[in-house]
Amino acid sequence: MTQIIADHPLVLQLIAVFAGISLHLGYFHHGEHSSKATTYVQLAVSSFLALVSLFFLSDQSISGSLALGTSIFGSLLAGLYGSLLFYRLVSHPLNRFPGPIAARVGDLWLSSQAKSYDWHKKGWGLYQRYGQFVRIGSSTLMILHPQGVPAIYGPQSNCTRAEWYGTFGAPYGIISRAPGVHRERRRIWSHALKDSALRGYEPRIHSFVETFVNILQNTAKRQERIDIAKWCTYFAWDVMGDTGLNKDFALLKAGKEQGEEHWAFTLVAGWTKALGVRLPPWLVSLLKAIPGSGEAVQKFQNFCNAQLEAVIADEKAAAKTSLLGIMVSHAGPQPSFEDRLHLESDTRSVIFAGSDTSASTLTFVFYYLAKHPEQLEKLRQELIPLSNPDGTFKHQNIQNAPHLNAVINEVLRLHPPGSVIPRQTPPEGIFVDGTFVPGDVTVIGSQYVLGRSEKVYQRPGDFIPERWYSQPDLIVDRAGYAPFNIGKYPTCVGRPLALMVFRLLIAECATRFDVYFPAGKEDLRFLDGVEEAHTWRLPELPMSFYLRAK
Repeated sequence: MTQIIADHPLVLQLIAVFAGISLHLGYFHHGEHSSKATTYVQLAVSSFLALVSLFFLSDQSISGSLALGTSIFGSLLAGLYGSLLFYRLVSHPLNRFPGPIAARVGDLWLSSQAKSYDWHKKGWGLYQRYGQFVRIGSSTLMILHPQGVPAIYGPQSNCTRAEWYGTFGAPYGIISRAPGVHRERRRIWSHALKDSALRGYEPRIHSFVETFVNILQNTAKRQERIDIAKWCTYFAWDVMGDTGLNKDFALLKAGKEQGEEHWAFTLVAGWTKALGVRLPPWLVSLLKAIPGSGEAVQKFQNFCNAQLEAVIADEKAAAKTSLLGIMVSHAGPQPSFEDRLHLESDTRSVIFAGSDTSASTLTFVFYYLAKHPEQLEKLRQELIPLSNPDGTFKHQNIQNAPHLNAVINEVLRLHPPGSVIPRQTPPEGIFVDGTFVPGDVTVIGSQYVLGRSEKVYQRPGDFIPERWYSQPDLIVDRAGYAPFNIGKYPTCVGRPLALMVFRLLIAECATRFDVYFPAGKEDLRFLDGVEEAHTWRLPELPMSFYLRAK
């Protein structure tokens, strides 16, 4: 038999080509396969070696066996990938949407664009060139239409979390793709973020606000500049550590002596950089199988797991009002194996969402208040009558302050955290303002792009907080605004806690200090240096603070 094959290699090559085509159309064309990428590679290598061994055991030479095996196996791959490329370039249902030709071939194009961590700018460029619907992957469509937000992320949407979420280690925790698991974890998170829990967090947040204000006061007295991006990061980590993990990182107190970047920031940066490249899920699956390839991610996960173990081991900490403490209490003193996996995943979410996203938002607030002193003065006039006699604030007194909330909304419009969130369309597809989007494809929006679109806002390039209360005509289509996400899988269930933190810190700083750029000039390099790695990565932002006369 093998001699017949050796004498008629062309016939078998043709059979292999058709087998490859059948493999694509009959198997790989259906369902998700990224999580099995390592298995497929192992099967491919094993099959090739078995084929070569078969020829060698049938009296073929080593070189002849390798040549025959390579020829036949190569023909199989040619049929498989030839069929795949033909489908993506010619007959894919997304072919009617515009976009770079290279993006149709495979998802590595997106990774090549995101590797410089400026995808927010690249997305804006694609919007300007191609419009509101842009194909950015073999099966990925970027929808930059305001009505795309409710269609993809809204409560009535049938879209589900995309395959990309597998890179987080789903199906565990609140980021699980399984609706039932997500609902259960969200219920537990909501219990940890209910009104009574928030009231318990408030005095602890006040202590960090006081420390932050004292640092600014000392800096102002010495007439020194301060890197507000760094200190907002310290503040966010301290608040997250206390309210989320029952842990005192003490970064604000030790910050002046830190000098180099804190080691915990390096761990989170490694995690966000890995996410920011937006590697295809199949490639992530392969890389996980290579020892040492995911070292940065593994270090971050080990750090998170250590925080969880500390809470589990400390019964007093578990009983304390905090996100992780309440979650651990719900699981019981001896969490099951599955409960532990959920807790490990949720711990990563607490650290990830509670540190970088809060720090960047607060930094941008200071940036825009320095750039627009008239907004700072307007904020001050609103807040001073709402303050306590000692100049502090109760959250219940300022939570409905129109201009304060408008400043936060306007910053989140221009610099939304977690701007690009992937979803998968249901089999029947979806409609976005009359445009049909096929089923079983990945769709993403971009709050960054929508925040700058004239189809969503008038004068989108201007910082105008008033658009959110006294000048609503400056909002063309409010459906396009969803910085915290909405619907079945909200990105930030910690929104109430985050807003409390923002309001309390902004209120005290706005009423106590004037804030300026050094030498009175905006540092244009700041916005140019901002990187997008799933969350914002900020460069230094030197600022000068001056105490206001009482």
